[in-house]
Amino acid sequence: MWTAKLIVCIIVDLFDFTVGRLLFAVPFAGELIGAVVAWALFGKVGGCYFLEAIDLTEQIDGFFPTATIIALANRPKVEEVRS
Repeated sequence: MWTAKLIVCIIVDLFDFTVGRLLFAVPFAGELIGAVVAWALFGKVGGCYFLEAIDLTEQIDGFFPTATIIALANRPKVEEVRS
């Protein structure tokens, strides 16, 4: 299940990196969509995606894959198998 969430987050970030800033007439619409997706996938921790709204120029946030970072930070822990 986590792998599917990671793939969705990568897609959200790729969209944000490429055409996310150009398609929306409403400023911050890309951040809002990304934040809703991250919140739906990871709960309150996904709300960290709202930090992308700090960049008013919407240029710097394209270099930070925020959704992917959130997904990687919430990777399930693998218990070590003891011999």
